[in-house]
Amino acid sequence: MEIYDYRQELIDLLENTGSDPRSLHQTLRSLTTVVNILNHYNSRSGDAHRSHHEKTGHQRYQTHQRTEHPLSPAARRTLHSLLTGPSDQPKKPTRTKTTPKVSAAPAPEAPKQISAEERLAADNLYLVHRKLSGAEINHHYYSEAILHQLHFPLEDGDVVELDPHQLVRGLPSIRRVTSDHLDDYTPTKIKVIEYAELRPVPGSDVLQIANTMKGDSILDQAPANTIVVDPFKYPGRDLKAGMVIDFAYFDHGNGLKDASAGSIRWIHEKQDYDTTRQPAKPKTAKKVVNTKHDYEKKLDYDLKQRTVLVITGVRDKVQGLKPVIAKHHGVFHGLDASAEEKVSSSKIKREIRDADFVIVCIDAIHHRISQLANHHAKRYEKPLAIANVTSNTAVERAVARALNGDPAYAASSEKLG
Repeated sequence: MEIYDYRQELIDLLENTGSDPRSLHQTLRSLTTVVNILNHYNSRSGDAHRSHHEKTGHQRYQTHQRTEHPLSPAARRTLHSLLTGPSDQPKKPTRTKTTPKVSAAPAPEAPKQISAEERLAADNLYLVHRKLSGAEINHHYYSEAILHQLHFPLEDGDVVELDPHQLVRGLPSIRRVTSDHLDDYTPTKIKVIEYAELRPVPGSDVLQIANTMKGDSILDQAPANTIVVDPFKYPGRDLKAGMVIDFAYFDHGNGLKDASAGSIRWIHEKQDYDTTRQPAKPKTAKKVVNTKHDYEKKLDYDLKQRTVLVITGVRDKVQGLKPVIAKHHGVFHGLDASAEEKVSSSKIKREIRDADFVIVCIDAIHHRISQLANHHAKRYEKPLAIANVTSNTAVERAVARALNGDPAYAASSEKLG
């Protein structure tokens, strides 16, 4: 049996062993490993020799083949490395069938693009997502009760300013509506059937609305246009015949079909509207003929040819207010709002957009007009002031408040001449 001659390697190992503890310890570890390897192969050789007498022909031949060279080439290389140390020659890289993956350098991150809503949020400005009832603003739901207390209406797509330091029912209060609108946002078209009276449906538990007190909705276009309102869809509201409601729906161009899929937005209180009769129309002032306009100014300020829009419901006094503005070197522009149904929101918006100051005489106009005027004035950031009566002195003082940035309403102690 051929045995690998390892004596020379042992001699080289001992000759290269130094007297320092580290070298001696390394040699001890190498010799221990050699003894373990030799014991391993010696035990395999002994087992093969014993089985030689117990196996027949072919098995004896296989045992002879195993014991002929007790150390395999790999074992010889391992033993040689332990005794002589690693070779000084650099190892050739072994070839592999698979190409190693080359990790690409990470691509530089593209700069994060700031959205238009994020830029608005930096100034506490947020987009209004109007619902059939209430609205979502900055991921918070504002109920219709909160929106109903505002002095201006909110539409889908409006941008409002929130005050995080003043809370209303735990939510930041809505301070104003700005003139900003996002170019890439298409507002949802929502229509509201205002002041519709709930009526019973004979022989059933449901209610219906068939017309409105204002006569300006899809229900008023034809007697057959009705919308069924199921009280069971509105638990807790205790709907009854005779109540006056606002009913909102998404307008997709399908007429009454869209309206029928709407929802109650608001239930008016009895003190807001008398459900037994039509709402009283604003009282028109008695006709006053002023042949002369001998107005003498009492306050001293200069409008410097800026335009003042005066909105009033007293038609005969519209032109009589023109000298008030002319005496202060301003340009007068009057809007006759005596016929409420002829004054649309778009008309008020257009007039306010072209003016520098807005004066609203509230003694003979509909509440809707003053509300729209306030809304559009804030949207276009136009100074607005309220005159309690349509008179020269009241308008003159209102213009002074708008010019100086004072509160819109006159102080209670202020006397109007």
